[in-house]
Amino acid sequence: MKRRAWIKTLLCSTLVISLLSACSGNNSNNSASTPADTPAPSSQSPIATTSAEPSPDSIPQLTGTLNISLSNQSQSLWNAVAEGYMKKQPGVKVTVDNKPAQGYKEWLTAQFAAGTPDVDLATINEVEGLQKDKKFVDMYPLFDKMNPYTGKAWKDSLDLEAMGVNLDAVGANDHYYTLNFESVQIVWVYNKEIFAKVGVTEAPKTFNELIAAFEKIKSAGLTPLAIAGDATSVWSGQAGWLVRIYADQYLRDYINVTRSQEQDYSFLPGMDDNWKYDLTNPYNDSNSNVTKNKVRQWKAIKDKEGPYKIAGNPQWKAYAENLKKLFSFTPDGFFGVNEKQAYNLFLSGKAATMMGSPASYWQLPKDFAEAEKNGNGGAVKPFEYGFFNMPSMEGPEVMAPARTIQIPIGFYGLVSKDATQNEIGADFLMYVTSPEGYGVYLEAIQKSTDAALSGSPALKDITLPEDMAKAFANFEPIGNTEGFYSAANNLARGLWDYQPSVQDWVGSIQKYFAGKITVDDYLNDLQSNVDKHFGGALKEFKYEMTDLDTPEREPPVRS
Repeated sequence: MKRRAWIKTLLCSTLVISLLSACSGNNSNNSASTPADTPAPSSQSPIATTSAEPSPDSIPQLTGTLNISLSNQSQSLWNAVAEGYMKKQPGVKVTVDNKPAQGYKEWLTAQFAAGTPDVDLATINEVEGLQKDKKFVDMYPLFDKMNPYTGKAWKDSLDLEAMGVNLDAVGANDHYYTLNFESVQIVWVYNKEIFAKVGVTEAPKTFNELIAAFEKIKSAGLTPLAIAGDATSVWSGQAGWLVRIYADQYLRDYINVTRSQEQDYSFLPGMDDNWKYDLTNPYNDSNSNVTKNKVRQWKAIKDKEGPYKIAGNPQWKAYAENLKKLFSFTPDGFFGVNEKQAYNLFLSGKAATMMGSPASYWQLPKDFAEAEKNGNGGAVKPFEYGFFNMPSMEGPEVMAPARTIQIPIGFYGLVSKDATQNEIGADFLMYVTSPEGYGVYLEAIQKSTDAALSGSPALKDITLPEDMAKAFANFEPIGNTEGFYSAANNLARGLWDYQPSVQDWVGSIQKYFAGKITVDDYLNDLQSNVDKHFGGALKEFKYEMTDLDTPEREPPVRS
């Protein structure tokens, strides 16, 4: 059975690489919420507790090195974790050399092209091809091993449900290379003072309310939405999130096409045979409720079935029209704006909203005083800010309220080397996810100027300060769009992250947003793009056209 992977490309900024428990058990159908009475950030140190603290003598001592190079992560944070680990394992030398997000994929790929990489622990969400080639350590077998820093099996200290891991559904050909013990919920962050200045006293709950507020803000000479528009952001960054999140509202019936049928290799008895289609439940299509057959999706794309038909589809057209309206409120020179520039617009009070996560609650006070980040040569004047969930688009073509991206993240992968080196890497991850190691991690976050905590970790035996836990509780879950084989995820930005298709789409969406082509032209372009690149994308994912003739059968493993 193929693993229903949660992990698709998600470029995480400092504001959203964060920790937040997945709340997949909450079936709230509210389309928006605003935290009330959010407590002030705490100066109290995080608390890490465990009921069975192992003695130092029970921890096997290792000897060697561990090289950490993560994407867009705080250097000071991981240095602190490395120092804490080396106190437990003095025979291991840990070095940290984190890299910027820009160019990280190319850097990591080049490491493998040159031979055995120097790096041991890396961020691997953007190198799916290397994962398919089994270049990383499979985490599944490690879950049953004892964590020497807790005295129990590693899986017993992990909240596997929150991490999106279902061990009962793991087959012989399944692998888990990306460890995700953190989580993120994408929300809107807004400048309350700007909203009040233009007469908007409540956070928008619908898309029409959002657009009405944006029109007032734009008339006041301010930027309504601070968001990057360069190729990276439009594909895998913040702009790309909105592209997929809002497509999801119109294409939710994808699940009726791609879900596993009783005769399918991916069918899971006891789960799939009890599942019922229910658009009132934002978690109805979650991976813990129903399995998806990736081959059926490829076949649906080829046959243009249901929501997988783009050109001439009223759902796609209504969505694309609203999407263009939303992006008409972005900064001047949108396609040349990067994420740092967009953030600076919001931080300096020149823009009214931005995309973020609950991490912004802790990070913004730090950044108000950071001259380097705000780009103004000095500290900016702090302002009152708040949060709201995705405002729902409305209209006859809309199928369900807006959801967001609320998924486990981290994307930590261990480069597979020899047994000794793999053991050191696994031992380090067990330390980080233990109460002691995670306590070091949390304390370093509080002291850091470039890292923030977004919510409770997907780890057991961890207790956060009461005021911090209350703050995170205010961010109400509204459902998740990420990690599904869906039309929104795999067609809205080109075909399935296949780079030749993505590149064509970026050029097309830029022309559409700039008013150089009509909505029908844009959708025809996207349909032609998908058709043109279908064979190449299928091959990259190691499928053949003949596999689509029998979608109930598991395709053979191909090198």
